[in-house]
Amino acid sequence: MILVVKRDGEIVEFHLEKISEAIRKAFKATGKFYTEDIVELLSIRVTSDFQGKMQGDRIAVEDIQDSVEKVLEESGYTDVAKAYILYRKQREK
Repeated sequence: MILVVKRDGEIVEFHLEKISEAIRKAFKATGKFYTEDIVELLSIRVTSDFQGKMQGDRIAVEDIQDSVEKVLEESGYTDVAKAYILYRKQREK
């Protein structure tokens, strides 16, 4: 099981659906076409990307978010990555 360390120090169980939902919201914000298969593939790539950043069974939420940005950009969704960055900044407040 993967545990996520939130900004306030709280530790919660990792849920892939949270990554998928954030990616969906970023796609919707840009109006860019997407399918659930695209969202699922990108979400799985994100989990693969952050594996090296884990401390045992834990990962910081910021590291997950960095991986989301990286995967979106590397997959050619630069505009979606920018929308995600704006979403992330709003969540940090």
